[in-house]
Amino acid sequence: MKQQFLALFLLALLVAFAACSRPPVEPSVAAAGHPALSAQDMLIPCSSCHQEVTPGVYSEWYASTHGLDNVKCYQCHGTYENLSVTPDMDRSCGACHANKLGDHTGNRLCWDCHTPHSFTYAE
Repeated sequence: MKQQFLALFLLALLVAFAACSRPPVEPSVAAAGHPALSAQDMLIPCSSCHQEVTPGVYSEWYASTHGLDNVKCYQCHGTYENLSVTPDMDRSCGACHANKLGDHTGNRLCWDCHTPHSFTYAE
């Protein structure tokens, strides 16, 4: 009786483990020239890698108003699936700064006057 219970318990444990296990994650197609990432890696904040890969950009962002206000990379550049190196002003900047875009005249882009990532005025 004890052996049957143990065998049944082990079988149930194996079935539960098999149901919970996932197939290996395949790397995704690279987005906008970005190296391919696994589905798991796509969940990691951009800054985790860019702190080492592009330390200058990371430092500018970190010390900027956006960095201090915790505005994340994806809010301007999109997620990995819809990554845009150059943000769309209406969609990205305008989501938070609609009033400033309304005051904006001409065909200049935000980064024509504001240094990207540090957001200080360009010389």
